[in-house]
Amino acid sequence: MAAMRDLGDTGRRTLGAFVRSRRERLSPEDVGISDFSRRRTPGLRREEVASLSGVSLSWYTWLEQGRDIKVSRQVLASLARALRLSAPEIRHLYRLSNELPPDLGEVRGCPGRNEQLQALLDALQPNPAMLLDHHWDVVAWNRAEAALFTDFGALPAERRNMLWVIFGWRPARSLMTDWEAQATQVLAQFRMRADEEPADPRYAEVVADLLAHTPDFARFWQRHDVADYRTVYKDFAHPRVGRLTLRQSKLIAADDPRVHLLARFPADEATKDALARLG
Repeated sequence: MAAMRDLGDTGRRTLGAFVRSRRERLSPEDVGISDFSRRRTPGLRREEVASLSGVSLSWYTWLEQGRDIKVSRQVLASLARALRLSAPEIRHLYRLSNELPPDLGEVRGCPGRNEQLQALLDALQPNPAMLLDHHWDVVAWNRAEAALFTDFGALPAERRNMLWVIFGWRPARSLMTDWEAQATQVLAQFRMRADEEPADPRYAEVVADLLAHTPDFARFWQRHDVADYRTVYKDFAHPRVGRLTLRQSKLIAADDPRVHLLARFPADEATKDALARLG
């Protein structure tokens, strides 16, 4: 199990207090335990939560006490099940542990996050828009984005990634009129995140695929350039509708800062008309 990163004493105490509060609100009947004894304190006992979660009593006790222990996403998932956490509570548990919350899909009969964001992407038509995760994997897109680049759904899942599309999908080099400038800027943003999260295997997978199948990628990767995101104008020479000048903006999803909504808007009337034809 990996150590909880950068929580500090206050963060660990906050996590422990949250877990304890969830334990104390549960009764044995809530989790299928038959117990007719009189309890001096409310809720489940620590040993009961530990048993339900598949962890040792000493480890669970240290967690509640805010001790400097190690944790994993698998243990967090077990704790969430044992404590019968709601979707907001699960996200809170993971964030308190400095971990990316899982995709929980539908919550209490409301549309799931991805469904809501897909509706937003569709509402942005005819402006191209997509949903990216922190690996630059393409999570969702609208028709205009697919028409601008390619049908992402037809790509193998492991190559449904904007870094791969820009460097490994050959038509991108003629579609993007200033391909090298755009490509190196995206790569520098990707590189910054990859270097900051060396234990995340997805970054290494994307890079290894490009190094193996794109002859000139190594030349760009070896520069070690890094950059922050900035709003930019990008020019495209589309084979169907001609030249497009798009202003690109990125928004962060409120419930998951590693998910970005990237939208492209026309910078002039000619591009606005062309997008209408493209869609």
